[in-house]
Amino acid sequence: MKKLKILLALFVLCGCQSAPTEPDEVTDPVVKEETPPENQDVVVHFSGVGDNLIHDSIYRDADRLAGEMNDGLYDFLPMYEDVKDEIEKSDLAFINQETILGGDELGLSGYPTFNSPQCLAEQLPAFGFNMINHATNHALDKWETGVNNAISFWRQQSGIVMAGIYDSWEDRAEVRVIEKNGIRFSFLAYTYGTNGIESYAGYAIPYFDETAIREDVARAKEVSDVVIVSAHWGNENQFEPNEFEYEYAQLFADLGVDVVIGTHPHVIQPVTWVTGASGNNTLVVYSLGNFIGGMLDMYNNLSGMISFDFVKKADTEKITVENVKWIPLVCHYEGDANDIMNTRLNFKVYKLKNYTDELASQHGLNGYEGQVVTKEAFSARTHEVIGNIIPIEE
Repeated sequence: MKKLKILLALFVLCGCQSAPTEPDEVTDPVVKEETPPENQDVVVHFSGVGDNLIHDSIYRDADRLAGEMNDGLYDFLPMYEDVKDEIEKSDLAFINQETILGGDELGLSGYPTFNSPQCLAEQLPAFGFNMINHATNHALDKWETGVNNAISFWRQQSGIVMAGIYDSWEDRAEVRVIEKNGIRFSFLAYTYGTNGIESYAGYAIPYFDETAIREDVARAKEVSDVVIVSAHWGNENQFEPNEFEYEYAQLFADLGVDVVIGTHPHVIQPVTWVTGASGNNTLVVYSLGNFIGGMLDMYNNLSGMISFDFVKKADTEKITVENVKWIPLVCHYEGDANDIMNTRLNFKVYKLKNYTDELASQHGLNGYEGQVVTKEAFSARTHEVIGNIIPIEE
């Protein structure tokens, strides 16, 4: 059950290149892989992380990591290095690309209207992420040009599926499917909104809408064995799901969706099983939190990786979700607490089990508005929010 590894040593740093003026032609959205032998259980391993929230301090750090400053080259991969082993052993690796890759020629920007380096469309797949969500509240930050440029960048990559932004009604209706070990996985994505920016076309952004969701899931079930949904929902900085999340989690379960991966609140929220109308159980991860970001509350820097297996039984061919666990993660950065907005650097994601007290003492948020960053506090909050429904790896 090993996915094809990409040799990162051969990876070429991306720089500023002119984006295509027109999106590429829509290609076959089904990514296929060789079928395994018969008469044995088939296992597909899944890992998922939260918001890849690229503040300006983060892309400046990536500029520094790539060598000479302001040369148009960025290297984000060292920031993710501590989770590389988990991604490499995954057949499916999900990430929420929170910020739009609108094209470097539009000018890079951070909060509140983001535009992140387009080389992320090469570096994330090179690292091993092959399931990319773009249905976020920042999808329209660079309007139609940004959406179409991002679509073009992702279409140049092989072996991945990207959902959440579309360039035509035909594109919107085409279910994204990726095949692993003979099992076909469909990938749907929805967002609650786009920060008050009204979409220029009805097809561009998949907002939460019950009628559309019912139609999408029905189409997905026709072309795949498993349905995975990315749900961009919830209230920022709240550790509990809101009624909107509960309502749509139940709808997804009633429709027979297998897994729901939640993002947006910028903090972690619980993981649970929701029973559907047919007695099925849907795994719902309400919020993974920020995978990486430059936010200024310590708990915005605590996130999780969800890890589990899809298992297809040889005797019944039934597919179940098993071996679910939560791997706590910390986004570490350093800086001067007296000028934290302008001094954040050395961004890196760590597994909490690898995060030391010494590193915690060096976190840039120590002393900022009275905060004290400790590994113990991160662990306590993880257990408080995630509870004991699934194991927590520490």
